[in-house]
Amino acid sequence: MADADTTARRPVLSSFGTLGRGWLGVLALLLVIGLGAWAYQLQHGLIETGMRNVFSWGLYIMLFVLFVGLSAGGLILSSAPKFFHSQRYEGFARLGVLVSLGCIIVAGLLILPDIGRPDRIYQFVTSPDFRSPMVWDFGIVMLYGALNVWYLWLLTRRDLAARGSRLSLWVSDSAAGRDRDRTLMFWTAVCALPAAVALHSVTGWIFATQVGRGDWFSPLVAPVFIAKALVSGLGLLLVVSILADRFTAFTADRGELTSLGKLLGIFLAFHVVYLLAAERLPHAWAHHFGFWAITSNFLIGDTVYFWLWTGLGGAVPLLLLATPSLRRRTSVIFTASVLAVFGTLFEGIRLVFTGYQRVNINAAPGIATGGEYAGLTTDAWATAGTYTPTAVEIAVTVGVISIGALIVMAGLRYLPLQRAAPDAAYATDGGDRTQ
Repeated sequence: MADADTTARRPVLSSFGTLGRGWLGVLALLLVIGLGAWAYQLQHGLIETGMRNVFSWGLYIMLFVLFVGLSAGGLILSSAPKFFHSQRYEGFARLGVLVSLGCIIVAGLLILPDIGRPDRIYQFVTSPDFRSPMVWDFGIVMLYGALNVWYLWLLTRRDLAARGSRLSLWVSDSAAGRDRDRTLMFWTAVCALPAAVALHSVTGWIFATQVGRGDWFSPLVAPVFIAKALVSGLGLLLVVSILADRFTAFTADRGELTSLGKLLGIFLAFHVVYLLAAERLPHAWAHHFGFWAITSNFLIGDTVYFWLWTGLGGAVPLLLLATPSLRRRTSVIFTASVLAVFGTLFEGIRLVFTGYQRVNINAAPGIATGGEYAGLTTDAWATAGTYTPTAVEIAVTVGVISIGALIVMAGLRYLPLQRAAPDAAYATDGGDRTQ
């Protein structure tokens, strides 16, 4: 028991080795480049991005949606067992909250380069317009980030105290304290689950309430966002867990990995098969009355993004995880998880590109793009738009994502994320530990 308890209380990275220091150097370099690109964008304005009036949302918002989903899914999966008084997946709870924290910080930071005047972001607090879903999204992101910080500290503080770490903030390690923390775990999960659902639902409603965008104006957008949060959040947690198991002292339980792989397959089936049909079939039926016309309309996509999502990011990992002999292999779970996150990324790209494909004012002269008058002709107006991220956008985005990666690496280095013995740890479900 002492050995198990000692294992539970150690960080999964005792120090950064050569590979770890090299990876830290790469992330630090990407962060510096990203900061430089953002400074350049602030100096010259959003004209340095590929966004225009026709495409007013681009790479920043696409990835904001992705990382909000990654964070929400991670916290749901870490909190649900505690809410239902179960010790299942206990070995992934702390790592899941750490990954969720890194993702929500990335999502929040991606808002800054998307707005032209980030120095005025305080107006969300001083003069909010509560009719705008953006105000609600800003509030829930801030609340959700604070909840992640509290939850992660609550999960680890007794083990930090046992190690004498200052990160425990003078909390003592005692049996009575661990008992109290088990109760706090339950009530934190009670708050975390609806907060995670609200986080991605509000993000979905930002799209769903755009009356002028027919491809977004649907009551199914919020449920679809929750479904893809579960897919992408679990997929990322499995990827990080397997990598941590490979390169650090973190031990991922093989039985739980297989079980989580099966769960990912269920989420994929619900999201990519059922919700896709539920969303597209009514539209197909309204436009066509032949069986093949209806079927092909919602089974055959009109863009490569659709196939990257439903095919490579949906059908392939679903088939891998639906085969029991393959699902038991860690390499297969890793591959399927990577593809699931990859597919969710391109679902977001398809969402934004489809929404902006049809210009609200498609009659001449169209929408002002800010172009120049060239004498006989002009490119100042457009009835259709295209969008390609610029090097500035890509550099800023990669820099922001590197912050999330650095947060996860710092957590692996300084926090006790290793699974604790059920009868010795506070990080259980609040039930009877003698069971």
